[in-house]
Amino acid sequence: MVKINKSELPQGIIIKTEEDYRSEKVLSILQEDFLDKCYICEEKAPTTINVEHFRSCKNHKHLKYDWENLFFACAHCNRIKGSCYDHIVDCTKEDPEKYIAMKFNSYPESYVEILDRLIGTENEETRELLDKIYNGAGTSISECEARNLKKKVSRELKDFMECVENYNNETDAKLRAVYWKKIKKMLSRESNFAGFKRSVVLQSEELRQSFGELIK
Repeated sequence: MVKINKSELPQGIIIKTEEDYRSEKVLSILQEDFLDKCYICEEKAPTTINVEHFRSCKNHKHLKYDWENLFFACAHCNRIKGSCYDHIVDCTKEDPEKYIAMKFNSYPESYVEILDRLIGTENEETRELLDKIYNGAGTSISECEARNLKKKVSRELKDFMECVENYNNETDAKLRAVYWKKIKKMLSRESNFAGFKRSVVLQSEELRQSFGELIK
């Protein structure tokens, strides 16, 4: 998860029904605000899109049509979150990277570890939810989706580390500049699974010294 800057609802757009918040105009705004990524798993351009209620309708009926409560998510994350996680870190108001860090373990089998950076109820719930998102929530469907998700994360991290290695090994100034530009793009919040790549840098003193300025 990364910080998202959510815009104000433009004048003239009224949300009073489910059809309203699923309209093309509203979906377009949410898609742009959330960088075309599911705000929970961070998959870019997800093939399944839900308008997710940050505070669940079951527990907060009065927020069903509240613009600030409408988020851009994929079906996998929306289904697992359900009405059980109403107190995770709100990425439109807080920076999740202050609370948690993401660690991808590939041996002996792929597993995502959610690390605490600050202790508190919000990141406990956030950590628990993300663990289910990436490692499975106990059902056959969630386990299969989680495996597919981890494969995508693994590929992103592999590409990122290869780019870092190429940058470190390159002696030509122009080519180093090209790799620097690529690394900068990979570490931007707009990037696919940006939280993982940014966490790799934050957890390494050497990488922080080289690329820390790119994490803002």
